[in-house]
Amino acid sequence: MRNYFLLTFLMLTISEQVNGQTRTYELKKGDAFDLIMFNTVPESGEILKKYFGSAVSVAQTYGYVPQKGFQVDQAPFQGNYWPKTIIVGKWGDYEKRVDFTTEITNEVPDFHEMRREIWSTFNLTYWKIKEDQTISVNPEKFNVLTAYWAENTDLFEKFNDQWIKVAKASGGKMVLELTDGTSPFGYNYDPDYLTITEWESQAAFEQFRIKNQSMSHVGVKHVNQFALK
Repeated sequence: MRNYFLLTFLMLTISEQVNGQTRTYELKKGDAFDLIMFNTVPESGEILKKYFGSAVSVAQTYGYVPQKGFQVDQAPFQGNYWPKTIIVGKWGDYEKRVDFTTEITNEVPDFHEMRREIWSTFNLTYWKIKEDQTISVNPEKFNVLTAYWAENTDLFEKFNDQWIKVAKASGGKMVLELTDGTSPFGYNYDPDYLTITEWESQAAFEQFRIKNQSMSHVGVKHVNQFALK
């Protein structure tokens, strides 16, 4: 019965029946925080149920707690990737999260095969939380996820500092900032800086985007940027 309710919750999370609700994440020092960006293969429902009934149940024993995620309904503002869904996860112990990545196949041998059958893209990053914090994403605002990869560390840091300064001066609120993430082997999505910024409206964000695109991008290797729903 417990697995049934877990499966129902996760199916609702992935199908995004949570639209219109504030996403609040209570993070404690030492937690692991996941972001998974993916696109689902049509007609993969039966394998998805099997995956939830096996792999996710094991993940719970390692401290995994599913969270409310996001949809990406409109084309990206920058970059070459459009994940239609972003799932958020929290783990009560970072080291156990790391252990899960290598030990899951001992209990679910076809773990990676199922993922490849269910999702045409599946990009995963997790971060170790360094201090207690509460993250709230307000659906009444215009929320944008931006991920940057560095070409040159020193030059990128200068760009990143300027980007943050211009964003704040333009009315953007830094809801979440993440650095030093980890992607397991086979799921590489490891930006040097990832942020969710909150804007009063899309028009306010577009004004910032004009300034952003006119900035020198020396030291920047790549970017992804899209609105969250």
